[in-house]
Amino acid sequence: MKDVVSDKLSQAQLSKFENGQTMLSADKLLTAISAIHMSFAEFEHAYYQYEDSSFFKQAKLISKYHSNKNIEGLEKLLIIHDNNSETYDVYDKLNKLVIRCAIHDLNPEYIISDDDKDFITTYLYSIEEWTEYELYIFGNTLQVLSDSDLIFLSKSFIERDSLYLSIPNNNFRTQLVVLNIIFVLLERKKDYCVHYFMKHLESILTYQDMFVKTTFIFLKKVLNYREGKGTHLIDLKKYIHDVEELGHEDVAEFLKDNIVNLL
Repeated sequence: MKDVVSDKLSQAQLSKFENGQTMLSADKLLTAISAIHMSFAEFEHAYYQYEDSSFFKQAKLISKYHSNKNIEGLEKLLIIHDNNSETYDVYDKLNKLVIRCAIHDLNPEYIISDDDKDFITTYLYSIEEWTEYELYIFGNTLQVLSDSDLIFLSKSFIERDSLYLSIPNNNFRTQLVVLNIIFVLLERKKDYCVHYFMKHLESILTYQDMFVKTTFIFLKKVLNYREGKGTHLIDLKKYIHDVEELGHEDVAEFLKDNIVNLL
């Protein structure tokens, strides 16, 4: 306890907090966390007894079911969400739309209405400073946005992504969002916009970002193929084969699943 006590946090305040008699203000709580050399993310993880919060548990399930093309699992998750939801507010609707967009991505016949798309864009436009939550919503619904909304929101996101890149937990998520933007723009044949986002993604990658970098190199080859710059279909297939030979079967499978839509 003595390591935590300071001129900003007295021993009496800390004792009352430990005994459940009072709460600490945000600044005093951050002071206490910093004093024990723990990051806020680590504190949050410990607070949830070293498990993910319910929000991130659901996010991981959505990602798992989507990766496995498990539409039934996503539909069950949607039902569970409806049954467990105690309120019907903006965030509840957005969280449901993330699940529905994942289903739509696997089954285009599953319709996301124009009203739902407008709801997403209205929310994203209304938030001046995006948090991790907005980053999550945008990254998982951008495939249903109109071309104009996608391009505008993506460029706005790029202009302020230094905020997310400075936070380790959000660094990888930021890279994945930019990668998804490039994927969707290529699928929509918006090649004139792709170079801007490719250049930016390349500038923020390091040698440690294997998945993103491997996929990014593939997308550059796809663009060269489409622009007739010396890359042929056999080169794309060979690249996927080489990735698989290096032991990254899951990444190779991901590239195989997407190559048809990109050519």
